[in-house]
Amino acid sequence: MNSFKSLSIAIISCFLLVFISCEVDQEVPIENLVEQQAVPKDIIQKLEKAGFHTNDGLSKVEGGYLVEGDIFFTEDMIHELSEENTENSKQYRTRNLVSGTRTIRVYVAPALGTFVRNSVDQALSRYNALNLRLTFSRTSNASSYDIRIIPAGPNVLGSAFAAANFPRNGRPHNTIQMNTLFYGGSNRLGNTVSIIAHEIGHCIGFRHTDYANRAFSCGGDFSPENVEPNGAIHIPGTPTTNAVANSWMLACWGANTNRPFIASDRTALLRLYPKETTPPTNGAIPFYRYFNGKDHYYTTNFRELGTGAGGYRYEGVECKVFNRRVSGTVPFYQYKSPAGDHFYTTNRREGDASGLTYQRIAAYIYPSGGRGRITLYRYFNGLDHFYTVTRRGYSGYTYEGPAGYVLPR
Repeated sequence: MNSFKSLSIAIISCFLLVFISCEVDQEVPIENLVEQQAVPKDIIQKLEKAGFHTNDGLSKVEGGYLVEGDIFFTEDMIHELSEENTENSKQYRTRNLVSGTRTIRVYVAPALGTFVRNSVDQALSRYNALNLRLTFSRTSNASSYDIRIIPAGPNVLGSAFAAANFPRNGRPHNTIQMNTLFYGGSNRLGNTVSIIAHEIGHCIGFRHTDYANRAFSCGGDFSPENVEPNGAIHIPGTPTTNAVANSWMLACWGANTNRPFIASDRTALLRLYPKETTPPTNGAIPFYRYFNGKDHYYTTNFRELGTGAGGYRYEGVECKVFNRRVSGTVPFYQYKSPAGDHFYTTNRREGDASGLTYQRIAAYIYPSGGRGRITLYRYFNGLDHFYTVTRRGYSGYTYEGPAGYVLPR
């Protein structure tokens, strides 16, 4: 998240001496504004196991730990991270994006005052102007929200301006903390709207634009952020360099730096959260499921196994797919193992790397969820891969995650 380790020394002096105004000339690294306690070794080990960088930006703060500068974790959250299946947690698109078309309600704690509330309204307007499938609105209901913005003292956030985290289970991260050293009372930082937009960016799944080279915005010698467990997938249509000047998701900021969305920011947001339309059903055809007692087989051609060839018994229509590429779909590749297991995946590298024999494109399906789409789940019992739109426990089978997204039968 946004480490915000750069701040003008002049700005710090203004706060400490209660000056009314001052000028920012340059960004320089600063020390934490409060004394931090030592981080226990077991906490460091668990964070490293989960894939987080711990050489800098890690400190013990009130109620938990600040990781990589502005990711706030309680101790329970760190224990939960260390117990998660890191293979599954590598799936950036399933783990760290917000699913569906929805309105995200943002609550601002009254203690942050009118200035912050007005800044939040402006930040939400920036997102809404793009006409995404996510709509943002501010709510005054303290018990019903998707994201809450709350004050946190410097003993919680150290030198960070604000802190948030990534989405989970298709929902945005639900809390943004704002450092009361910089917000509230008479404090009026000129970058407040952009910082709020930045933290909302984390809440809906965006990494720092310069995660691989934080020195780009922070200066000095900063280690790159670890990719796992959250992933760092390049968004098509945006620059492939390690950093993009003036992006709203750069890691470090000056105290009065305003960063509205630049062209590549808008491209990234529109690519990840395009306005959804009803998926095409013309051309969608049944995906037939068969089983021979050892292997499940799927095909769009009923005649292929309709008479029981190979000992396969027809089990019904699992879902609807496409037998040609339509907008938004990707190939669903079919492989076969030496033992006879048919394996299906949207990731050609996964099949090729597993020592399986490539056979064909079985169908075209969606790589992500959306209106009208349902999840096609993947299971494996050590011998047979099983794909179904019904999520429940199957005796002897282990759930391996979504295989893709399809249309209901």
